[in-house]
Amino acid sequence: MDILALIEQVVNGLIKIEEDYLSNPKDLRSLEVATKTTTDDLAASFLSGVLTDLNNQIYNNSYRKSHYNVQRTRERGLISSVGDLSFDNTVYRKKGARHGGYTSLLAQVIGLDKNERFTEEAEVRMLTEALKTSYAEAARSIPSKQKITKTTVMNKVHNISDAMPPEEPEEQRHNKYLFIEADEDHISEQHGDQSKPEDNKGFISKLVYIYEDKQDSKGYKDRKELVNRHYFSGVYPGREGTEKLWNEVEAYIEKTYDTDSIKRIFISGDGASWIKSGTNYVDRAIFCADKYHLMQYINAAAGQMLDDKEEVKAELWHILNSKNKAKERFDRYTAEMLLSAEKPERIENLRNYVLGNWGAVRRTLRNRLVYGCSAESHVSHVLSDRLSSRPMGWSQTGADRMSKLRCYERNHGREKIIDLVRYSREQQKAERTGTDNKIIKKLTVRDVISDHYDQARSYIDRYRASIPGITVKKITSIRTHLRDL
Repeated sequence: MDILALIEQVVNGLIKIEEDYLSNPKDLRSLEVATKTTTDDLAASFLSGVLTDLNNQIYNNSYRKSHYNVQRTRERGLISSVGDLSFDNTVYRKKGARHGGYTSLLAQVIGLDKNERFTEEAEVRMLTEALKTSYAEAARSIPSKQKITKTTVMNKVHNISDAMPPEEPEEQRHNKYLFIEADEDHISEQHGDQSKPEDNKGFISKLVYIYEDKQDSKGYKDRKELVNRHYFSGVYPGREGTEKLWNEVEAYIEKTYDTDSIKRIFISGDGASWIKSGTNYVDRAIFCADKYHLMQYINAAAGQMLDDKEEVKAELWHILNSKNKAKERFDRYTAEMLLSAEKPERIENLRNYVLGNWGAVRRTLRNRLVYGCSAESHVSHVLSDRLSSRPMGWSQTGADRMSKLRCYERNHGREKIIDLVRYSREQQKAERTGTDNKIIKKLTVRDVISDHYDQARSYIDRYRASIPGITVKKITSIRTHLRDL
């Protein structure tokens, strides 16, 4: 690959862009757009050249010649984050193979599936965009001349691995208490015939997050932030799904914390059966009722008492916090409220919630370690913001993977999405059969570059002669790195 020719081409292009701009200095936008297009074209041409050169080096490699016969060389395209790539790709057949044995050694060396259209970075960019906006907008985030459809982006989201193994911490943390909060987002399902509502029912995506404590948020008065929080989310349907979710939470706790130091784990939520069942899977866990939902039920029930609303509300809180026969008093008091309520179902909702979760309600109100539950707001920011706040429908697979992707971003940061992409591609490759992995161990990039060191040295000498200012120290450093490969 002639890098100097590429540099000369882009320099001439930038000079032309500057000349055009000086003829109309007010059009700064055109200058910016043209410059970015030129530099992106340079990057795409450079990447294409590197891959073509690597393919040629494999072609001339001594190990390749003794083990593989050339079948054909064709141009292959790849969509990258800087544009479309086009490079030579040679297909070989293993010597002695009677059936099959065809392979692209270039694809194996760089870890590229034969049907893959996108580079890892292009996929990361699409997923990052899909986190916050529509699939169609995510498709437009890639500067390609090829048509990238929203279905393509959807397939990339669907192909994200169902779960990544938890990272191994450098050292387990020691905490006496851990806190878990859980809630769900209600999502519209879209499939089948739109004219048949029965084919498009809703479903839920579950959210669970664990943290160590709450502390004052810097710069915000009366706002708390969670210490070392970690999110889990997905559709997890039915009893088996719930069991899988809580087992993932338990596995994370066992890997992250010294479980011998844990005295108690508090699980807070609205009383849904799948949330309460967490105590069956998480060791040392007890359930605490969500104060937010309790307050909602009390306000709705007290509102039925019209002018006595505030007095009734105060009396309900007083009974719930009292020590003597609180349950009997609550039962009797709310039964009397039913006699004069215009909408008795609101009082029944309060009775069912409190009496059905009496121990959890009392534990929440009386245990100083339980500060309250913010699951409702977390569902809004983590899930609803993308899945249900706007009128849209999802498949269960799409909602499940998007829920996991948004949690992954919050747990590890957007810069770590590349790890998720690589892991997902490895998992997809492992599910397929017929891949010859021996070549990866035998033929490496180090072998290729070592076999062609003289070519690299020749290029370095040319580079030195063509560009003034490069020092002997720099040239020596480059040669040293090449020898160390």
